[in-house]
Amino acid sequence: MKRRGFSLLELVLAMAMSAMLALSLYTAMNVAFRAKRSAAAAVAPARTASLAADLVAQDLQSVLPPTGNLRGPFTGTHQPGGGGDADSLEFYSIGRDAQHLDSPLGEGMRKIDLVLRSDVKPAVLVRQVTRNLLAPSQAAPEEEVLCRNVRSFSVRYFDGTAWQQEWDSTTVENALPTAVAITLQIENPNATSADEPPLTLSRVIPLACAKPVDTSQVGGTP
Repeated sequence: MKRRGFSLLELVLAMAMSAMLALSLYTAMNVAFRAKRSAAAAVAPARTASLAADLVAQDLQSVLPPTGNLRGPFTGTHQPGGGGDADSLEFYSIGRDAQHLDSPLGEGMRKIDLVLRSDVKPAVLVRQVTRNLLAPSQAAPEEEVLCRNVRSFSVRYFDGTAWQQEWDSTTVENALPTAVAITLQIENPNATSADEPPLTLSRVIPLACAKPVDTSQVGGTP
């Protein structure tokens, strides 16, 4: 029996159908990838702010009383601004750095400063860490950018009765606040108009080593 092969027309039609199928698959995959990129861009600012707040909370949860070896005052300063607060916080905490495990300074006490740098545009929340507290001369701290596009960084301190906008442990018998509340406002890069509000994230962190405070000595404003 003689076998009949494919004609040229049948081959052309088969190739055309394959090309149309490939084009359809490519279009569907391109739409899916674009949707994935858009979704990632939409959640990236909130995720960055959340990670920054988690790191700040981890540092604050490890704060020890201000008096003792390799320790210092717990100081929070309120700096209001036209676009938002630019508060700063300085304290001593005990911590462990996974990326510095081979260093003798990778674990132990360190001085931490949280500062909103508005001298750069857009503003950034910076974590400054001084690990060698026994150095004969004060070295420049290691600086890490926690979050970018920050409109406002606000910190409040609970004295056991009311929230205060500032705290200085040296004026309240070296006491720590019962809890610290941080609020981050991040510019939304996906905003469609200038009137759209910023992304806001708040956390309340209790301090384990806090003790009752004589509220008459607290100089902050509720």
